[in-house]
Amino acid sequence: MNAQFYALPGGPVESIFGQPLRVEHVGGEFAVLEGRVWLTRRGDLDDHVLSAGERFVLEPADDVVIEPWDRSARARLEWRPIAQPPRGERLLRDALGAALRGVASAAGGAVLGLRRVEAGFEALARSAASSARRAQGCI
Repeated sequence: MNAQFYALPGGPVESIFGQPLRVEHVGGEFAVLEGRVWLTRRGDLDDHVLSAGERFVLEPADDVVIEPWDRSARARLEWRPIAQPPRGERLLRDALGAALRGVASAAGGAVLGLRRVEAGFEALARSAASSARRAQGCI
């Protein structure tokens, strides 16, 4: 059975009867206080084995499963959540990010357009140089 972790305040967390601890979309830091744990993070090709005294930082987008290395042994962890910005601040940050992505997209389109103009001028210059060589040959 998977135990879901709802991180509100920081503090000690203890694995119960060797059950895996599932942590989804919560940023913070786990410190192993006692025992060894096995940590698997979605999208990470490596699994991590942490011993007492070691730490692991989770980004807000991470999904991880933490379980005792030895199911018969006890593992104690300490959880320190990352302070989340207020909702209004997050909405503003997300809106600004979307606006900046739009500006970047428009700038990318402008670059493509300017490259086409450059290619047109290069073709025009080659044509003018060719015409000048032909005109010189006629004189």
